[in-house]
Amino acid sequence: MSARTLIAALLLLIVPLGALAQALPQRDTDAPIEIEADNLEVQRDRQLAIFTGNVDAVQGRMSLQTNELRVTYHEDGEGGGNDSGAISKLEAIGEVVITTAKEKATGLRGIYDVDAGTMRLEGGVQLYREDNVLTGETLVMDLNSGVSTLDAGNTGRVKAIFRPEKKTN
Repeated sequence: MSARTLIAALLLLIVPLGALAQALPQRDTDAPIEIEADNLEVQRDRQLAIFTGNVDAVQGRMSLQTNELRVTYHEDGEGGGNDSGAISKLEAIGEVVITTAKEKATGLRGIYDVDAGTMRLEGGVQLYREDNVLTGETLVMDLNSGVSTLDAGNTGRVKAIFRPEKKTN
């Protein structure tokens, strides 16, 4: 699995924050990524790497914390490219927290399907930027079309709180 591919794919877990911010100036796809966890299990026959226990992935000023991070990858030539170990899917499970210097997203599960070009954050989703908050049950982003949907599910309704900036004289 290529470190550069892993870095790029993990960064896409940050995408839900785009619902609150049009740009993430602190996003640096060339910065190295560091993943720490209590355990790592690689199941080569299933093309799966599983980081468990206090998972903390950091790149530049962005971080991802979760209980478990599952990385599914392609063997040589399976992903349509020449990059051995190209990632096909990332799944963050349990108390997912994604933060940057100004944004934060939380949920219980995050799935980035590289092959399909979709990102999903589900389970009591909350998106924060400063004092602004979006709340729903499931956030789905189609990275190919640029269309995002925040769904309330059985929780009732989607909620947004936008606080105007205070004007100074």
